[in-house]
Amino acid sequence: MKKIILLLTVFSMVFTSCEPLEDINAEADAQPNPIVGDAEYTLTGDDYESLGFNYGSFNSVEDAKENVPGLLANMFPVWGNKSSAVVSYKLYVGNAFKLNNYELSLEDYNLSGSDLLGFESNVTPGDYLGDIVSANYSSSKEGDYVSASYFQYTGSAYTVTPLVSFEENFDYGLIPGDLTTVSLGEWVNHSGASNQLLYTVENLSMTDYPSSDVGGSISLSSAGSEDVNKSFTPITSNMVYSSALINLSEIGNGTYFFHLMEEDGSFNFSARLGAKDDGSGNILFGIGASSSSLTYGATSFDLNTTYLVVTSYNIDNGVSNMYVLDSVVNAEPSTPEATSAGNAGNSANRIGVRQGGGGPTGVIDGIRVANTWSSIMSNETLEDEVVGEKESLTAIYNFDNGEWKLPSDNGFYTITDADFVSMGIENFGSSTPAENYLSAFLNIRFPYAQDGKELDVLYNYVSSSSGAQVRGNSYTKTNGVWVAYNATIETSLQFGHDGKTWVPDNTIKYTLIRNADYEYMASQLTAAEYDGLKGNLGTYGDFDYNWSDAQINFALILFLEHLDPNAAEGQKYLLTYVVYDNGENDYNKSFIKTNGAWVIN
Repeated sequence: MKKIILLLTVFSMVFTSCEPLEDINAEADAQPNPIVGDAEYTLTGDDYESLGFNYGSFNSVEDAKENVPGLLANMFPVWGNKSSAVVSYKLYVGNAFKLNNYELSLEDYNLSGSDLLGFESNVTPGDYLGDIVSANYSSSKEGDYVSASYFQYTGSAYTVTPLVSFEENFDYGLIPGDLTTVSLGEWVNHSGASNQLLYTVENLSMTDYPSSDVGGSISLSSAGSEDVNKSFTPITSNMVYSSALINLSEIGNGTYFFHLMEEDGSFNFSARLGAKDDGSGNILFGIGASSSSLTYGATSFDLNTTYLVVTSYNIDNGVSNMYVLDSVVNAEPSTPEATSAGNAGNSANRIGVRQGGGGPTGVIDGIRVANTWSSIMSNETLEDEVVGEKESLTAIYNFDNGEWKLPSDNGFYTITDADFVSMGIENFGSSTPAENYLSAFLNIRFPYAQDGKELDVLYNYVSSSSGAQVRGNSYTKTNGVWVAYNATIETSLQFGHDGKTWVPDNTIKYTLIRNADYEYMASQLTAAEYDGLKGNLGTYGDFDYNWSDAQINFALILFLEHLDPNAAEGQKYLLTYVVYDNGENDYNKSFIKTNGAWVIN
């Protein structure tokens, strides 16, 4: 009856109190027999969000102890002293190991004697990488990894001052005509019929390209046969880049139409750019380092579309690359559209434009020649830069027995490009998460691994926000399946109401079993004072009104020592037992392990 009256009081207070929740709790706890409840609850995503944990887990047990009591107070506003709740929640316990992605700096390369942003071609990077990683990760933990990304030049490298040697915007006035005439001899004929390559007042443009939307342009015709050139300050060593805005309206069976030349009269042409039909009416661009036999790319490009086409020629080794862009890029792409190897040693003195059988019909504008990619893309004064072919590489180091080492193959594996191919993907990412693939892959790759085998697996991961990274996780062979380490676990914590608020609580609630638990106590009570009392314990499974509180406490402590002999210091129990006194009545008593002994709590 008391609880019913209290509930009616609580509900009336909701409408009259200025602070209803506080008043409800205060009134409930002030009662001699407050409302006591037991609950089991699992936190939801909304719960974490309401508490400010947007990743759907707590970062520590302390987070749970600090934040859950308020949540319970809102959920169970009328529960009072001795109430309990077991709350299940997600706890972030950290990754299986720490993995840092590190990119070598200029200072790191200096250790090898290189003043370039990369190891020189005659250097063995492994002679230096261990020391570099150690210097940057001195306070590491056993099992940590570092993925060290670095560059190594594959040949000679040199420092160059970016310089534009040639810029042609075809700004020859408002009257169209043949190019050699309107340019007043700046462009000269070196082959074929004269006065066939025409100047037009329309131009081509591309955002951010420096030679864009200025003057006119030149018009190629597949029916023409005139070849012309214009001279510039010669480039005689290292790299030479040439570029142009190109828009083709018709395409033939293929030949070159744009190239570098040595002096007038020489036919040592370099970086010959050509085009042909892909078989479906679209364009394939091709490059010939020093020959009219071209290497064509695999990408089909559209007619009547303006592209920025860039070619390079390495005077020292005779290799030419070609890039076809639909927008300006500030750094030279790592993969060209096509590559051709030819004769080395050709100087670049002139730019040539050719009309011939099989060639295209279209427009060329915004021609540039320079010694670096950067100066092709900018008219600004640029700082000196290092030029040379280099490859991007990665080395993995593991912190083992207090030092950074190359990891042992016994407990470590890196997913290779060939492995990704076997899985039908290029890399892991948000749409191709590692956990969807690795368990099956590892079963194929290590079919005879025994249960309990652990393996640290590292792999390439591409993110739209952070780009390419190396990530990893630990896998354990369990019941024949490779199981990934989980950085977030499911766990639980018990809370109890102390009469004022919810607090973390390890109290175990236990109801004595009739008659077994009572029989056990009877068997242990050997003192004479219990001779007339213990008979009813085993017979009826209860205490009776003849027992004093001290005697009941003594018997319950004997039972706790039997129930949980290895209980930790501070462990609490709330025991429910029966006393016969004008009928059977349930009673509760709380105990705590203190200094190795059970005492009333």
